[in-house]
Amino acid sequence: MPASLGTAIHNTVEDLCNLDISNRDEDEVGWFHSTAKDVLERNWKAERKQFMDTPRHPRWKTEMLSKAHDGLVGALGFLFEKAGLPKLELSDVSIQVWRQVQGIVLATEATLESDCGRLMGRLDLLILDPDREEEEGWIVADLKTGRPPRSELDAKVRRQLLFYRDLMKQRSPEHKSIVAEGWYSSNETAYVADGPSILEGAIQAWESMEITETPFQATPSESACSFCEWKAWCPDWWVSRREGLLGGGGTFRDEVTKLVRIDPDSGAALFERAIPIDHEGALTGSDYRFGAILKGQALEQIKQFEQDELEGFLFLGSVRVQGRIVHLGDWSEVLPWSPILESASD
Repeated sequence: MPASLGTAIHNTVEDLCNLDISNRDEDEVGWFHSTAKDVLERNWKAERKQFMDTPRHPRWKTEMLSKAHDGLVGALGFLFEKAGLPKLELSDVSIQVWRQVQGIVLATEATLESDCGRLMGRLDLLILDPDREEEEGWIVADLKTGRPPRSELDAKVRRQLLFYRDLMKQRSPEHKSIVAEGWYSSNETAYVADGPSILEGAIQAWESMEITETPFQATPSESACSFCEWKAWCPDWWVSRREGLLGGGGTFRDEVTKLVRIDPDSGAALFERAIPIDHEGALTGSDYRFGAILKGQALEQIKQFEQDELEGFLFLGSVRVQGRIVHLGDWSEVLPWSPILESASD
């Protein structure tokens, strides 16, 4: 949901920056508020459709539209400021004022590619830097609709912004003044990313991802495994859980199990936790069993496995724990446990 909200705001800012107002009276006011509202609602509906068409999704939160509107107002505030304009109510924005804003926008949603063609990024906005007009400075701006930093940019965000800056510098070496900023709409604060070029390190990271005959050596840790998308194919993760190197608590958890039984009508099921017996994904049963309530996509996946007469162990991703019962729904993953031990040949 936060991603959908952010995308709706991003797309609305882009659409407004590219709005054709060439044939309108420069003194016209009262148009921008309704236009911004209509554009945001159109993008909001498009995001909702994509959200609902995704097989795994939680509840769509219609009430967050008001938060999207606030985020849009905050994002537009940066453009007014960079254009040398006071902060305005959207209803007070004239055609002339918005033309002035559009005049500093050089590009929206621009794709950047390194000279070698290995690296690519997509910036939100490229605008003229009002503090460096004499040398036509540029600002690579990235809109941020999430939680702002407490003091300074998170290391990952800073690296992202520097990456965009460095790709732009490589693309336009004649422009000596190019800075990168993260625009956080929630507190209406712009954070500048400073530092040396990171392109060489990015190239090295790209080269390290070359396909090998054997998978990368696993390095299980709380930070590495918490949001990893590859648990269902990584035996080391489950071994580390078994050995107590990783925590298994929290409201949302991942499990490797065997289905004992299920009532397809009610969705009530009983699972047995599997125990790893080596580092290559082999499992055995255990005495630990837990009840579960399945609905939505999770229930349909289990029914399909039953229909296909698939046997073996299952990876259950993002099960929600309430007491001794777990719940699986559209937010969960149900996949065959199938560790990847070597790269597939072409």
